[in-house]
Amino acid sequence: MRIRHSLALILAVTALVTGCGEKTTPRAWAPDDALQRADESLGKGAGEGRVTMRGTGFLAAGLEKTLETGGERPYRFDIACDSEEETHVTLVLSREGGPGDRSFDVACTSGEPTRLNLPVGAPVTAHIEPKPQDDSPPVGVVSWQLLTLEPEAVQGCADALAGCAG
Repeated sequence: MRIRHSLALILAVTALVTGCGEKTTPRAWAPDDALQRADESLGKGAGEGRVTMRGTGFLAAGLEKTLETGGERPYRFDIACDSEEETHVTLVLSREGGPGDRSFDVACTSGEPTRLNLPVGAPVTAHIEPKPQDDSPPVGVVSWQLLTLEPEAVQGCADALAGCAG
């Protein structure tokens, strides 16, 4: 008897939540919500780093930022993208006097940030080509942060610019 009451309650709640069988339309992509999702993803697993720079913007404008990486502790550049139409963007990092430009795919649909370690040195330029959109509303956002880390907190490849074997 108790199972029947529970089943009836579950069916009633399900009908209320789903609108009694009506199809629900997915909520439209909204820039404010996308920025919030991108910012939240930066916080996931961010670790014990200290944020030294942070920014957000629309993919239509791209990204052109000089990252100051002087001092005594290594850095990590975290970047997250959220887009309705783009599945990924290409981030290009370069350092004056360094090994040259390095390209990285940044997923715009996974909800996971791309994290790249950078050793202390000359400033690094981060670049994403603008995504022109004519008169249409924005279709993507990007959030990023630069953190300093304790040397023992560096995980994975210690120098994304030079690359690592494996």
